[in-house]
Amino acid sequence: MNHRLLLAAHLVGAAALGAAIVALWWNDRRIARAGDCGTLAGAGRRAQAIVQRLLLPGVLLLAASGVWLLARYYGWSFVRLPWLAAMAALFVFQSVWANTVTRHHGQRLGRLLAGRCATDRLTPELERARRAPLACFGQQLEPLLFALIVAFGLARPMDWVAIAAGVAAAGLLAAALTAYTLRPPASSSFSSASVEAAGRA
Repeated sequence: MNHRLLLAAHLVGAAALGAAIVALWWNDRRIARAGDCGTLAGAGRRAQAIVQRLLLPGVLLLAASGVWLLARYYGWSFVRLPWLAAMAALFVFQSVWANTVTRHHGQRLGRLLAGRCATDRLTPELERARRAPLACFGQQLEPLLFALIVAFGLARPMDWVAIAAGVAAAGLLAAALTAYTLRPPASSSFSSASVEAAGRA
């Protein structure tokens, strides 16, 4: 296979993976807003469909073409190119995370939803599982890491310090977004006081 075909396959795989990550992130927002078991289960089914139809084909195509490109044009010397080594390492990290933390989180939600009616409200256990900090952190981190991989491929930085700074920034931003997502509901003291004042009036 010539270089153009390999590169085209790699770009198609990257596009599919990026689209899947964005779609899953948006679907995670639906999961976070779900107020009943039916809505939560529907979002879970959409996530499975995205994984099967878009994410897995993209990952497989990206991995196969990427390994072929590395073997054919770089060999093991790719580890001496910081931008390329970082891209490969982040891709492997994302794949491992998706097959451990993310997969376990989805399976746990599925088990807790089994046998419940669509109109049932979320139980406290389901609410805790939905808001699991590690899973929420991964939901915020995956799009940022994908954007970082694309940035490394375009800019090709040769400085490990710059690469480490980019990874650290993505981690800190994901942690901040997770804290914002999991923040407790705003206090209703103002609205309560307003209602009481209106009642006395």
